[in-house]
Amino acid sequence: MSQLRSLLYVSRILIPIEDRTTEIDRFVAVSTARNRTLNITGALIVTKSRFAQLLEGPDSAIEELMTSIRRDPRHGELAVVFDRAIAGRRFDGWSMAYSGNAEYVTRLIDPLGAVSAPLGDADALRLIGFMKGMAGS
Repeated sequence: MSQLRSLLYVSRILIPIEDRTTEIDRFVAVSTARNRTLNITGALIVTKSRFAQLLEGPDSAIEELMTSIRRDPRHGELAVVFDRAIAGRRFDGWSMAYSGNAEYVTRLIDPLGAVSAPLGDADALRLIGFMKGMAGS
């Protein structure tokens, strides 16, 4: 069995504003089903300009999914801001926790997406804690 891994990425949304609602709804539906198939759990936050998604699951499944996400034209400037082996899941039971647009959390996400900013675990862990609270897990 593959080791469990937790990975948080932040990316810029490249979906035209007029298509966002439909495309994000499609993204959530497809991702939820795919995550379930790959035994991945986690959470997604969407702001006006960024995606932030935490994935947790077997290392091989995370690699497969990240290869797909990196090729997805809806994502730009993708940055992996947290990537660790884990002993247990934070989002057990959630193939993808998502509660709609979370513009109010921009202040937690934007610093993680700034390529020139130093990436610190404290910032990533603060966002992961917020996601965990959002999911009620």
